[in-house]
Amino acid sequence: MTEHTLITKEKMGSLLGRALTKVESENYSTYFKIAQERLEDLLCVELKAPLRPGLELLLARCFATIGQEQEQVKRAGIKSKKIEDYSVAYDESITSPMEAFVKQNDAALEKYSECQAGIRHGKVCYGNGIRSIYLR
Repeated sequence: MTEHTLITKEKMGSLLGRALTKVESENYSTYFKIAQERLEDLLCVELKAPLRPGLELLLARCFATIGQEQEQVKRAGIKSKKIEDYSVAYDESITSPMEAFVKQNDAALEKYSECQAGIRHGKVCYGNGIRSIYLR
């Protein structure tokens, strides 16, 4: 598998402030493409090298949400379990890692966003892009 030219695995680890997990490392190319596509959709731009440091950090944070989503799916929102008489309680207050990412990084996303109403790069952008979905 080839290293991605925008951010290498080593730099991704530096930006995240931790080593990549085994799963992140093994699936780096796939996770990176997903993160890149999500960030491009949020910003209504095509990311090209060289990236500004702020965009690199946003891309790294977006990359991290993919693993967080996988962990959330494994837990399935279960808050507590009971074996006798079988009982399961679900946490109703859970927000998706992507929703948390957008809310926590809204100022930076706004700074780099080129979203305007209309069609851009063959996609329809509405005001602040798909961020509005997460900012309800």
